Amino acid sequence: MILLMLLPALAAATALAVRGAITSARQLQAQQTGAQAQEAASLALRQCEALAMAGTAADAADPRMVAVTATQAEQGWNRLTSWRPGASGLHVTTFAGFGGRSPGTGQCGFQRLADGAQGLRFIVTARGLSADAQVSTQTGALLDGAEAWQQALLRKAADPCQNPGASSAATCTTPGWTRRWRVLVNPPAASPG
Repeated sequence: MILLMLLPALAAATALAVRGAITSARQLQAQQTGAQAQEAASLALRQCEALAMAGTAADAADPRMVAVTATQAEQGWNRLTSWRPGASGLHVTTFAGFGGRSPGTGQCGFQRLADGAQGLRFIVTARGLSADAQVSTQTGALLDGAEAWQQALLRKAADPCQNPGASSAATCTTPGWTRRWRVLVNPPAASPG
């Protein structure tokens, strides 16, 4: 009789334990896909930074090399349709992860900024997608999985060695690139594009 009375309590305790285990597993999976997306965004950002820095003297016909205002640049990267598969100027790379696993896909784009300052400035934006991510081909919106957004502002001061009034080559030092980085908390908007 006592065993029959304890049986429902044991069944309820078992059900609660199973539910807790399932919830923990889902939370762990969400953390893993979020970490995959962050890793993919970081790798894509670094790749696009390298493309921007290497391409500064390369192809003047490249539309990313045409200087735009900060407002025009934001209108470009902050429009979700700019990130749909096959969008113009978008670089897409799949990265191999640890043990051959793919941590996801990284997308990136960059634009040269015109602000009247001497030197070069680029805004570089990257989107990281987890391995299980699905993106709408029409809107670029995330349908399933995880995404992460990162952005950097690259700046290189004007080269004093290129200046015809430079005093001498011995005192001339070519400036390097500086980088300001941030995580985008608010992803691009789903506006018409």
